[in-house]
Amino acid sequence: MIKRTCIAIAMLCLLVFQRPASAHVGSPDVFLEGMAGPYRLLVTVRPPKAIPGVADVDVLTTSDDVRDVRIVPLPLAGAGAQFAPVADRAARAADDQRLFTGHLWLMSAGAWQVRVTVNGDRGEGTLSVPVPTLPQTTLAMSMAVRVVLFILMLLLASGFVAIVSAMAREAKLGDGESLDAGARRRGRIAGAIAAVAVSAIVFLGNMWWTVEATAYSRYVYKPLTASAQISPDATLKLLLQDPGWIASRRLDDFVNDHGHLMHLFVVTPELDRFWHLHPSETATGAFEQQLPALPAGKYELFGDVVHATGVPETVTSQIDTGAIAGAPLTGDDSSWAANDASPTKIVWVRDDQPLAPRKLTTFTFRVEDDKGVPVQDLELYMGMPGHAIFVKRDRKVFAHVHPSGSAPMAAIELAMPSAASHMAHMTATPSTVTFPYGFPEAGDYRIFVQVKRAGAIVTGAFDAVVR
Repeated sequence: MIKRTCIAIAMLCLLVFQRPASAHVGSPDVFLEGMAGPYRLLVTVRPPKAIPGVADVDVLTTSDDVRDVRIVPLPLAGAGAQFAPVADRAARAADDQRLFTGHLWLMSAGAWQVRVTVNGDRGEGTLSVPVPTLPQTTLAMSMAVRVVLFILMLLLASGFVAIVSAMAREAKLGDGESLDAGARRRGRIAGAIAAVAVSAIVFLGNMWWTVEATAYSRYVYKPLTASAQISPDATLKLLLQDPGWIASRRLDDFVNDHGHLMHLFVVTPELDRFWHLHPSETATGAFEQQLPALPAGKYELFGDVVHATGVPETVTSQIDTGAIAGAPLTGDDSSWAANDASPTKIVWVRDDQPLAPRKLTTFTFRVEDDKGVPVQDLELYMGMPGHAIFVKRDRKVFAHVHPSGSAPMAAIELAMPSAASHMAHMTATPSTVTFPYGFPEAGDYRIFVQVKRAGAIVTGAFDAVVR
């Protein structure tokens, strides 16, 4: 009885004294559109903020002949990816017969995949969704729960002290015998010893939890940092550094994604100017880019890189510079300004439904010529029909999305080496391009959309209000 009571006090102490950590700001949910055999799927995976934790999985089918959907988590690559455990069956939503939902435990930080297997009238198909599991925080506890547990801890502790005191005071009394001074003294002494023991348990339990919380805080994801400098010849130099995240991570394992090791996006704080650049790696963790013409001012930098493990990261930095004459843009590099005029227009094709946070939305854009006629000559831009960049006005959310979704192609190729199941998104309709995405939080956003026509990169900007 006493042992169980002490354990309960210690557990209550751990819950009461846990300390939350700050969350990583960004767009952690993963969206992927692809083919599972003959079935086109839109998959949303919402990774847990704390690892181990439970991920929410939504599978939206585009046909009515799907009977069964099963989901299972696996490492993205390696031997573990070849031996799948028993898959969980996703439940069909009551209000949408094409939507299936499920929940999966993700047990460690790193590169994972959610393998979706679909059965229906046209047979079976599989689609793998790469999911980086980056612990963003420790689980917090509301103040109300803390207060309740603290009160329960006090009641449990005082009850334990009272029981020990009563046992020592009355255990040796005979039938009908009254308490004497010696019995009362034994009770007080035993109660004092019990109180000291309970205090020690609470103190040691809090110390143990502090050690555990400190260890986990080092496990919480810390993004790569980037320091930016501009040399006299207008070369931007970016140096990436690891801030000390204890999970395994390297700076010499970046892989090409759409033909480049880094996709660098430069924006003004007002989001009225935008550049999409591709620095070259000059040394481990060091990138350089000859800057184009830049007006004097402050700029925010977002650099997308992908590790060989399939884990993507976005590094951020800032520069404050005078006017730069710069070099002409070449290759896949592009720019946009609010006062730019182009004979090619991008039009957002949208319905009247309001935009809501954490809800999968398909964003469709039509490309028109100067007469408002849909064009028929779009080209692939870095292997994609288009690119969309979602930026919150306060620049605290950034996402680079493709018609296939938010997962980088390098990670998709690891999840599906044959690449056959996602080739369908490589050929868009002649005049439209669509992106699946869900805003992580409410706020005001700007969406930059880029396509390629007749060898020229065309950019459009659109404002979105999410409530």
